Amino acid sequence: MLIKEKDKKKHMIKMKRNKRGFTLGEMVTTVAIIGTITAISVPNYMRVKMHVNMEMVKQHLKTIGTHMNDLYNQNKQFPQNINTLGSSGEEVAITASLFGINRREYTTDGYTTGPNLSTFQLRTCPQAGRWGIAGDRCFTLTPLGITEDAAGSAAAAFGVGASWGNSIPVTTIAGVATLFLSYSANFTNAERIEMMAAYLELNALQLNRHSDYKIQNTLDGPALSFISFVKSTENTKPFETLLPSVIEALKAKGIYLTVKERPIADSVTTFYSVQKTLGRPASDYAYLSDHASWYSQALEFSFQMAQPVKNAAEVQARIASPLQIYIKYMSKFHNK
Repeated sequence: MLIKEKDKKKHMIKMKRNKRGFTLGEMVTTVAIIGTITAISVPNYMRVKMHVNMEMVKQHLKTIGTHMNDLYNQNKQFPQNINTLGSSGEEVAITASLFGINRREYTTDGYTTGPNLSTFQLRTCPQAGRWGIAGDRCFTLTPLGITEDAAGSAAAAFGVGASWGNSIPVTTIAGVATLFLSYSANFTNAERIEMMAAYLELNALQLNRHSDYKIQNTLDGPALSFISFVKSTENTKPFETLLPSVIEALKAKGIYLTVKERPIADSVTTFYSVQKTLGRPASDYAYLSDHASWYSQALEFSFQMAQPVKNAAEVQARIASPLQIYIKYMSKFHNK
């Protein structure tokens, strides 16, 4: 039966209506869902990848250990240099395992031998810039087997004492609490929280730069921190009161902040150790010994991030938003 012309037009109009695109609300909802899934999945993926890397490194070390002992039984000594081995079955297997360790972003240059090549040690750690991504600890192979550093050995590798846990102070900032109080005196609490969260986010994004991008402060990896010194005349109570809200605001952005009080002398010594490990000349940080006597308290602001920055380009891209917020409040302060 033929469709009447009038009914045909109605049918076409109905089909066109059914082919409409997404509304703005639907698109916003979809983007929000994708963002939430990404925020959850990316850190989990990095965490799983890190643990897989470490397990694979241990397996490669186990293989190397087996073949090193075979070589010793054959030659009555261990190799002088494992990076220039020959073509025997054992040597090829060791070379392949060293390559496998490198593929997992771990170092293989920590090989030493004892007297008369009667013993050896191979120490492997995450490569520079891969702490917290490739792994969060070092492993040592000897003829007796494999030992591993405690979880979070990054701090020890950068000259940080055990009392600091896995937190590495890479810079200092004077008077964070003072800045907060001075510039936000006439702001509402909500404005104070937003301003301080933006300020701390800016500093958090700069911490990888201060470590020369050698450390990635992932959620399971080491934390990067700055030390802020406080004078005895400063009243930090308002800052401390709102700090939990600031921490929650940062957490919503995948930035996890912990604030701890540290002894001033220990803070200075630890900071010096980190700077020395990073290869900085003493003249760059010698000032701190003189300035430390001016203060009565040291606060460590320690950060771990769902997605740490890996280079200067990423820093520039990600500071735009918090910088805009911070400038807004600085302008409001100066124009009051």
